[in-house]
Amino acid sequence: MKNVLKSIIFVLIFIFILNKVTKILWLPKNSLSYFYDEPKNSLDIVYIGASNVYTHFNTTLAYEQYGFTTGLLSSGNQPPTMIKYLLKESQKYQNPKLYIIDITQFSKSFADYTEGELRSGLDAMKFSKNRIDAIDETLMHYDYDRNALSPQLKSDKFAYYFSFLKYHNSWKEISESNFLGDKTLFKSFYIEDFTFLRAPFDDFDWPEEREPLTYGMENILMDLIKYIKENNMNVLFIVPNKAWDKDEEVKSTRINTVMDILKENNFEIINFNDLDDFKIDLSEELYNVGHLNIYGATKYTLYFSKLLHDNYKLPDHRNDSSYESWDKEYERLKLRFLRQDGRKYETIVEEYKEELGIV
Repeated sequence: MKNVLKSIIFVLIFIFILNKVTKILWLPKNSLSYFYDEPKNSLDIVYIGASNVYTHFNTTLAYEQYGFTTGLLSSGNQPPTMIKYLLKESQKYQNPKLYIIDITQFSKSFADYTEGELRSGLDAMKFSKNRIDAIDETLMHYDYDRNALSPQLKSDKFAYYFSFLKYHNSWKEISESNFLGDKTLFKSFYIEDFTFLRAPFDDFDWPEEREPLTYGMENILMDLIKYIKENNMNVLFIVPNKAWDKDEEVKSTRINTVMDILKENNFEIINFNDLDDFKIDLSEELYNVGHLNIYGATKYTLYFSKLLHDNYKLPDHRNDSSYESWDKEYERLKLRFLRQDGRKYETIVEEYKEELGIV
């Protein structure tokens, strides 16, 4: 009996150490992985999607303005097969009043993803049956498009389940961020030197035309809709701002088809590219074809956070000491902005609030 007890203790200690080592060496440092750092049931909103999520929505600014907290389950070029499983993952740790889902990725094809992009999201999920299911379905759907599936992508499915088998030599490239965290993330909102750049693009009028989704995408969308309805989840779908006319992978005509399907199923959708009272300046407020710069993100966040505040019953945590980490991250963000731009972030915020007519 004593030997059995010793064996159990050994296994538990081994699992504990492995989890710690995995987090330091092999867990991607992105918005999705930092979701797990938030205290249980502390998030009012969970926002799911690809890089448009963590580059567009400044979670600390939304908190500073209205006091609600937002967790970002996002990773670069996140495949839409992951959305259902990220909803399940969120339900393990949080009880948000609202889910926001970016539908951009449904306009792509499976050929648009690399192994690194798949792993950016899948590797960041904690090991569980839900993660295994997410891996299985994601790789299964790549069989829809044989051209998308390279031998390297699916050659070792086991290494998707246990990511350290893929990255076991990563200790050779260990850096400060492995221990202290990624300083470019501010409550999962992303700021880097290049996010201050301005890349000019032409104005874009949202089209009326529809285009069929690529093979397999409608099946994934309908499965997601079924899961949301079965679990009675409060979900808002959104289409973020981009320079759509220059992006060959993401097509607005396919987004129209996605929105049609969602409307038929009585979901609320906001297309930020086709609003009467909000418009991103494509000549000033993007840093590349697909992403808002820090200025555009500030404008987007101010408009969107007010809309969320006005239309959903979200709590205000600003005087609650248990949420002081949000205040600290906003202060850190302001210092980062001042260092890069030379102006106080509050100045930019007030200028955009005046432009948007926010009192």
